[in-house]
Amino acid sequence: MLRISLAILLLLGSFETGLAQDPSAIRQTLLFEQLHRNQRIGKSACMVMSGADSQLHSDATVDNAVAFSAVMGVIIDGDPATGLAPMPPGPERSALVEAAGFARGLTLSAQQVAAGDLHAVPVGLILSRPAPVARRLHIALEEIDPPEAGPPAAVQNAVRLLHQQNALLEEILKDFCHLRLSIGASDTAAQITQNMAVFMARNAALISGDTTLGLDKAPNIKIKITLGQINSKWVSFESLLNPALAGEEMELRDAQLASVIGGTLSQRLTKLIGMYQAL
Repeated sequence: MLRISLAILLLLGSFETGLAQDPSAIRQTLLFEQLHRNQRIGKSACMVMSGADSQLHSDATVDNAVAFSAVMGVIIDGDPATGLAPMPPGPERSALVEAAGFARGLTLSAQQVAAGDLHAVPVGLILSRPAPVARRLHIALEEIDPPEAGPPAAVQNAVRLLHQQNALLEEILKDFCHLRLSIGASDTAAQITQNMAVFMARNAALISGDTTLGLDKAPNIKIKITLGQINSKWVSFESLLNPALAGEEMELRDAQLASVIGGTLSQRLTKLIGMYQAL
């Protein structure tokens, strides 16, 4: 729990001073992190089931499940350590409470799977809950009023999209793990293929700009280079996934490598979020 509190403090400390005083901005950023964490729980739990670096992924599953529950508590009830006041009664709080309650089945099941309980109920919740949890988090985000002040709209749109990219990346890895184990939905391969195309289209939009997404072109050379590095790393990532998407059997070591490359991509997306927030 101490690690979680420190992580939240570090996150809040990354805000500009004006934004740090705006509870809407704080809650939005924490919810974006929750979208990423929600998918990561499902991915890590599936990696435990596959036997890939079981202790590493078991620890990651538990850490993310505990963190998810703790951060939802902070978003809803505030935190004296960070100065975030409780969310007042109203539709915003109701949406958050519903999201937190529905996610409880996922977080508890994730911890059961991490402990080696592979019975049908926890495994079933691991498979079925991330998508509806994500929908409820999006509803909660829509209910929260926009910050009173902040960076230009194009910068805010880029930060929002990068958070979505991080969540989408974890979703791709989670679904890929499901595909390899032949669990989950029958259209998993098609869903992965579609999400991979969406990921790369968004990255191209961040580089070149896209008026429909409210994005300007990459605002400086460092951001443009980092986005280009994501394109380059994606080539290796895609080459690992494509054979399995075509129906070939994937070795466990290839699935582990895909997870490692995904981790590198996630680090660069997180770096980009910081670069945009520093503009």
